[in-house]
Amino acid sequence: MSTDAGQAPANSAVARARTAQVAWAALSVADRVAKLRAACLHLLAHADELAKLIVHETRKPLAEAYSSEVLGVGDLFGYWCKHGPAQLAPRKGKIPALEMPGKKATVLRVPRGVVACISPWNYPVSLPMRTIVPALLGGNAVVLKPSEVTPQCGLWLVAKLQDVLGEVVQGLAGDGAAGAALVRAKPDLVVFTGSTQTGRKVAVACAELGIECALELGGKDCAVVLDDAELDRTAAGVAWGILTNAGQNCSGIERVAVHAAVAPVFLPKLVAAVQAAAGDVPELVTAQQRAVVTGHIADAVRRGAKVLTGGEPQGDQPTPPTLLADVPSDAPAWCDESFGPMAVVAVGKDDAALVALANDSRYGLGASVWSANADRAQAIAGQLRTGMVWINNHSFSGALPDLPWTGVGDSGTGVTNSPDALHHMTRPRLVVIDSNRAVEPWWYPYGDRMVALMQVLVARQQRNGIAATFRTLQALKARVAEMKQVNRD
Repeated sequence: MSTDAGQAPANSAVARARTAQVAWAALSVADRVAKLRAACLHLLAHADELAKLIVHETRKPLAEAYSSEVLGVGDLFGYWCKHGPAQLAPRKGKIPALEMPGKKATVLRVPRGVVACISPWNYPVSLPMRTIVPALLGGNAVVLKPSEVTPQCGLWLVAKLQDVLGEVVQGLAGDGAAGAALVRAKPDLVVFTGSTQTGRKVAVACAELGIECALELGGKDCAVVLDDAELDRTAAGVAWGILTNAGQNCSGIERVAVHAAVAPVFLPKLVAAVQAAAGDVPELVTAQQRAVVTGHIADAVRRGAKVLTGGEPQGDQPTPPTLLADVPSDAPAWCDESFGPMAVVAVGKDDAALVALANDSRYGLGASVWSANADRAQAIAGQLRTGMVWINNHSFSGALPDLPWTGVGDSGTGVTNSPDALHHMTRPRLVVIDSNRAVEPWWYPYGDRMVALMQVLVARQQRNGIAATFRTLQALKARVAEMKQVNRD
């Protein structure tokens, strides 16, 4: 894997991947499955090594390295190897036999070619693998560009996959310049996970080059706490949603909208849950992200926000888990992605007010609704402008390969996980076989009977049944007879 951010290494990585992809795509899906199962076993044989590397680069607790990253490797391979072949199977297309006899159609799922995966640092294993595994199963080659913050995890993944799969997996290390060079190298699909600002640049570059792209961007998820929620469990779940991976999670809870009837009881419980979890929350991975979080807290406090717990870090002390109340709606702490161990809380007088608070965001990744009444919670869920909603939980479904991960608005519209992801990783190819030996009724030359046939077909759409079908058949026979006469003349 090259660490040069220049254009030549990116071109070389894509070229090597494109060469290897030809032979890889020629394999049957069953053969690809066999090789992917072998690659999975090879990765899992080194699971402890991988977990320690994740801890080294991300600072997350070893328990989180296993639960949110390592365990997902086996689940991803297992899901796609079991269910992917059926999702890639050819599909018969429907052609009306009366109007278009002797024809059959098949829709194939064919590989894009080379998939560029530009991945972030917060989940340096699980996020790229959600792209790599279905992309390979679909017959693509992959070039992984890991974050420059966690390059060793990317290097490790590529090396271990190459041990089993060879050159069909390539890597390109470096910063944003390397990512831009990778796009300019013209892969067939770019899957980008990262900030909204960078994602827009990727989308523009791909559009200019005519490259398909899928974007999974930032978030500002809201937890909506109703007045009938089980408050102790809700406090524990919301605290986890705020603090998991030190809040460095695109679907982390960054806003909490609480029903006024339970706010005096719930908020102290949430504060206690956040404080109790502080020992399991590591420091932020980068100084840049620490500065963002600190800036959001400081700005909110200057504008009158109340610190319920935590606050600005003092000197070299770790960034404390923080809850803020009374944050102005135009403050960055409310509007912008903080990506750290902090959340803002707001109180709504009724369900409508809580929905308005949750939807007060340009992001639309996920949200959660906490209630003992499933029907009421689902009614609120239907009003939220997000790609995902969890009821009485938050975010955990990212570890489940069968469930789509997707957003709206500034959170992007890309999809990872689930059969929907294959719409990015592959494209449809239509093959139609025509065994009809007669001239077609819609061919040249047009004539009066062509117009009459079209009119009968329109009428048949309005009035279905035996009589309409009989008139269609008669009109078709007349038109075919007319065409035969023209050909004889």
